[in-house]
Amino acid sequence: MRVLGVNGWPGASHDGAACLVVDGDVVALAEEERFTRHKHAYGEAPLNAAAYCLAEGGLTLDDIDVVAHGWDLPTLFADRGLDWFDSDAEALEHLLPKALFPRTRDPRLTFVGHHIAHAASAYHLSGRDRGAILVLDGQGENESTTLAVGIDGEIKTLRAHTPGWSLGYFYAAVCEYAGLGADAAGKMMGLASYGTPGDLTFGGALGFTDEDFTVGVVPPGLRSTGSTDEETATIRYWLEHLEKTLPDAPNRGVRRFDPRAGRYGTVTDRDPFEYRDIAATAQAALERAVMGLVRGLLRETGETTLLIAGGVGFNATLNGKIMRMPEVQDLFVQPLAGDQGVSLGAAVWVAAQEGDRIRPMNGSVAWGPQWSPDEIRRVLDASGTAYTEPADIAAATAEVLAAGGVAGWFQGRAEGGPRALGHRSMVAVPDPESTRDRVNVRIKDREAWRPFAPSMQEEAAEALIGTATPLPYMIVTTPVTEAGAAAMPAVVHSDRTTRPQTVSAAVDPLYHRLIGEVGGHTGTAVIMNTSFNGRDEPVVCTPRDALATFHRLPLDALALGPFLVRRPAGFPGEAGA
Repeated sequence: MRVLGVNGWPGASHDGAACLVVDGDVVALAEEERFTRHKHAYGEAPLNAAAYCLAEGGLTLDDIDVVAHGWDLPTLFADRGLDWFDSDAEALEHLLPKALFPRTRDPRLTFVGHHIAHAASAYHLSGRDRGAILVLDGQGENESTTLAVGIDGEIKTLRAHTPGWSLGYFYAAVCEYAGLGADAAGKMMGLASYGTPGDLTFGGALGFTDEDFTVGVVPPGLRSTGSTDEETATIRYWLEHLEKTLPDAPNRGVRRFDPRAGRYGTVTDRDPFEYRDIAATAQAALERAVMGLVRGLLRETGETTLLIAGGVGFNATLNGKIMRMPEVQDLFVQPLAGDQGVSLGAAVWVAAQEGDRIRPMNGSVAWGPQWSPDEIRRVLDASGTAYTEPADIAAATAEVLAAGGVAGWFQGRAEGGPRALGHRSMVAVPDPESTRDRVNVRIKDREAWRPFAPSMQEEAAEALIGTATPLPYMIVTTPVTEAGAAAMPAVVHSDRTTRPQTVSAAVDPLYHRLIGEVGGHTGTAVIMNTSFNGRDEPVVCTPRDALATFHRLPLDALALGPFLVRRPAGFPGEAGA
């Protein structure tokens, strides 16, 4: 069975992506934003991503059995009074036009329920035969929280909360109130650790039981017409309530042209850091609600394995606390937890329904494009950039880092999701603590309080974070040990936790070796790792992207495949300059 999974729809979507699954194996996956360079690819069909996946598999649409979309769009549109196509052929042509995807026949087009796709992405790729499934996001077609169970290849939905009771939208509303902006859940999670939680009910708006939660300010049956979701209306209800009950006024922002950046940006009345207590309260409320859901779900199903997907699944602080709940013996959080992951989930759900055995994930999400050394060399030569070809790129890069440098690290296949896991990363030694400030403020141009994460050889994990449990996806937080706090202060957050990636030599030998080479200089096999991108742009995908970002940002070096590019002596950003 050959399945092309997709997310994204012209004019009405975000995080467009495509995935190719052949006989149960994931062959390719990529996000549209990586190609168009438009972060989150709002309103974009996954044209480039789908073309890449087909090319990677050596296929055309003529060879595809099913195109599986991670939303039940016909139902979504019909429920909200919007027009839909008269036939699947028309819908497929709108999504993947023949002018770009020539074909002599149309594959079957299947629309998979959004939360089913999320659930499938966690269950079928976890390697577990059974487990309780929790999906949490802004919303799907008609639900924002879904509790389910997976047993022997089948997923059974138990119950759900409606879009108006979305924990994702609640969190987004507080982000907006604090002036953090859109798509800022990760920022608020980091900000929360600096604050002190207050009233978790937010003036009675949230109610909690041991196994569930309620929302008192948004009608549970809220339904929009003329729009594909209830996001705007739900957030409006929350903002009106927050303004009435919180002591601080909303941190309003205005759009202004920033001559330094050369583009418009939002300027807020106050520094969002002043809203750290509100952020802490929202984070604690989210944790209380979700941990209650987890207790109820595990009690109801009798399971001790928990599988999580949906955009709220990116909240690593929450995930870390769930992992340490006594009821949870085994936790798998889909690293492609957001809507990019439903392209994957829709594909494996269809493949499993057709009888294919799904190969589970092995600790990597590197299913994207890659370039050969010859192709990279041609890009370098055409750009006129000076470079060397060291005998050992890992050892040469480690020397840069050990000397206090920050380097771009571009190796192998591109990864999916927002976390760079050693293929499209910026890397540094996580000591001294000031390295965090240098990368935040000088290189990535973001708030100084934003945390970074460590990549460590899995052999070093127990000494640094007190557990030998593999954590390859940088999607849960853990406390750090005394030794960890001393060895990697630049990646230890204010609450004495970190968001680790444990790196296996079997899964990623080159990255594992880079970390080991750094450890040879520093005494500890750990590095600081953040995504290779500038402010408000997607993670780099191509060698040209990497070169452009390197030349624009004050990095000290770029390891581009086997080649090393160094910042000329005396330029701003050079280590020690």
